[in-house]
Amino acid sequence: MSLTININGTPQGVAVRQTEGQSRMCALENINMPQVSKIKVLIAHSDPLIAAGLAATLRRRRDFEVVGLGLKSDSADSTESHSPSRDVVVADYDSGLRLTAAKHARMDRVMILTPSDSEAKICQALAQGVRGYLLLGCALEELIDGLRSINAGGIALGPLVASRIAHRMNQEPLTRREEEILGHMMMGLSNKRIAWQLAVAVETVKSHVKSIFLKLDAATRTEAVAIAQRRGILQQESELPHHPVSVRGLPAPLSVSPQNSRNPRRISGGSNALISTTAP
Repeated sequence: MSLTININGTPQGVAVRQTEGQSRMCALENINMPQVSKIKVLIAHSDPLIAAGLAATLRRRRDFEVVGLGLKSDSADSTESHSPSRDVVVADYDSGLRLTAAKHARMDRVMILTPSDSEAKICQALAQGVRGYLLLGCALEELIDGLRSINAGGIALGPLVASRIAHRMNQEPLTRREEEILGHMMMGLSNKRIAWQLAVAVETVKSHVKSIFLKLDAATRTEAVAIAQRRGILQQESELPHHPVSVRGLPAPLSVSPQNSRNPRRISGGSNALISTTAP
């Protein structure tokens, strides 16, 4: 009996029977195998490089589907018809807050991906309804697991973010007066100068500074300011409100508008007062 051999050296009849058997097995597997439900992700990050990298990464995962890059409209207050159907939104900090605050927005499950680890920003985002907060530079699997957790109804926080929240919960908050004095400390003012600015006794300022050190677990003024900036208690120096200009010899500081205090001059007079004026 002759046996036909194909060009690869395999008996032709056997090859046909194996192929048919494999086809039947694949058909049975396709019938019994459940269909993978893909997680629809909308990427609304303002950084185009980050957005492109996220899209390329998620498209290589069989359980993710990127439904769009950015929002269809210029505002986060877009209606349902203007936005693609999605399960999770990955956004930068500002875009994420706009999405959660939009009056026409659906109950979007938003993950924020940002470089900011400010305690104040983290708490504000979570209070506004953000479901995930990860820092740029996190591991890829941390991002993937976070998206899956948010899609399942959970919350995803990076290790450092969770540490910031726990640290904030265990510390006593500063009073408004302490925050005000801390802001003056950031400007490099001494206790005597702060007392003069606020029209209070120097001993009162010293007492507040001692309380600030205790609450922030700081040993020096520089360390206290650094901790406060990291936690988001203080704004940047350029964002601080303008402080009243004091005039020697008067019981209370005089307030002038910021635009009228950009060019301070010393005006000689009988009281040798130091005031701020505008250059002609």
